[in-house]
Amino acid sequence: MTFEPEGLTTIAERFAHPLGAAVHAILWIEWDPIGVSGIAPDDEYDNYVMPVIERIERGETIDEIAAYLDWLASDYMGLSNGNQEHSVIVARKLLALKPVEGD
Repeated sequence: MTFEPEGLTTIAERFAHPLGAAVHAILWIEWDPIGVSGIAPDDEYDNYVMPVIERIERGETIDEIAAYLDWLASDYMGLSNGNQEHSVIVARKLLALKPVEGD
């Protein structure tokens, strides 16, 4: 599966969207494929916040979002320590942020 990198996310954009802060926290604390949470600036994964939000809003499945997270870590970042099970757990948490229709 191939994904194209999407537009960069600024700090203002990250927190302007209602889901921005929560998505950022999950990516930074739960996903963190390079293991820098707590030791590097917390903007390490900012570029992925809006693309993840867009996927949530489009109604992508847990498996689709997990595949995107895996692609980011392995293909886009070039890491070899991808963990599909972990990506599914993180994707489930991300999808739990989606507002219920009619709210």
